[in-house]
Amino acid sequence: MPTTDSRGAATVPRWPEPLRITATAHGAQVRVLRRYLTQWLDGDHLDADVIDDLVLATSEALENCCDHAYAGASVSGVMTLAARPFDHGLVITVGDDGHWQPTAAPGTRGRGLAMMRTLVDDVAVHAGADGTHIALTLYRVGD
Repeated sequence: MPTTDSRGAATVPRWPEPLRITATAHGAQVRVLRRYLTQWLDGDHLDADVIDDLVLATSEALENCCDHAYAGASVSGVMTLAARPFDHGLVITVGDDGHWQPTAAPGTRGRGLAMMRTLVDDVAVHAGADGTHIALTLYRVGD
């Protein structure tokens, strides 16, 4: 969870400490969460192109929370970003507690999961009564 330093600026844990952030499911918050994730991933353990791919895949998952989970809801929902390394891998999860709502123009969208699958090694989606959770896994970190 981001904390604040003595000047009140937000700080994120450093790799390999786990990252977990919850924010309002609004497009403006996606940018903030991308920045936190980029800060957490930064270091000599990942290539810059890999970081870009991870942030792009995560951003798409976060945008899906904003676009689909709470569409038509009268109250703003929340989305959660979590990341943690494991052995020689990394898993980033994005979740919400909303209910999936299709977009108004289904033929013009729907490429996000395919894009995520090209950017990471594995994409697992669990949608149920407790919301939707996407796990983005990269298997060889630092090799």
